[in-house]
Amino acid sequence: MANSTFNGPIRSENGFEQITLDSDGVATNNFDVDSSGNVTGTGTMKMTGATNLLSDYESITGATKSITAADSGTVYGFNRAAGIVVTLPTPAAGITYTFLVETTFSGAGQIKTATTDGTDGFLGTAVLYDATTAGDMNSFVPAASNDIIDLGKDEQGWLTGGFIKLTGVNTTTWFVEAFLQGDATLETPFVDS
Repeated sequence: MANSTFNGPIRSENGFEQITLDSDGVATNNFDVDSSGNVTGTGTMKMTGATNLLSDYESITGATKSITAADSGTVYGFNRAAGIVVTLPTPAAGITYTFLVETTFSGAGQIKTATTDGTDGFLGTAVLYDATTAGDMNSFVPAASNDIIDLGKDEQGWLTGGFIKLTGVNTTTWFVEAFLQGDATLETPFVDS
């Protein structure tokens, strides 16, 4: 089929698809814009010029929150002083979540792996700093058995201003990049369930 050139917008009420056909005429969908405007594809996206990509943001104000793999890329704000327990999905390579400590906790804030039986765990580092004491900073590395990030007290980084970024490495491991604000004698936020 020849190329077509249009003068004006191409409109569709049911989406757009780019496909390839195999030798039997079976179509493989490579790029899709569905009827709701959601875009999926299997190729490589390359953009030149200004690109404005926004992450989803959700303020957590309830006591519990279960996250799914479909929530990958979301930024979550911890906004319940009395405490929050977030349960992660089973990790998968490349899925990511970011957590912002927007409200100082007075009850424990926790991020738990899906299994909490020691089969899922963490790699990476949590850096804690004490803003009231110059030079008071420590970094903590999770143990193999740790399956909870616990912001359970001042010393573990429950003060406003910190963040935790999690990236799935494989089906059992989350990579942690955390920068948390604590006080007094700083302690590891990585614990066993």
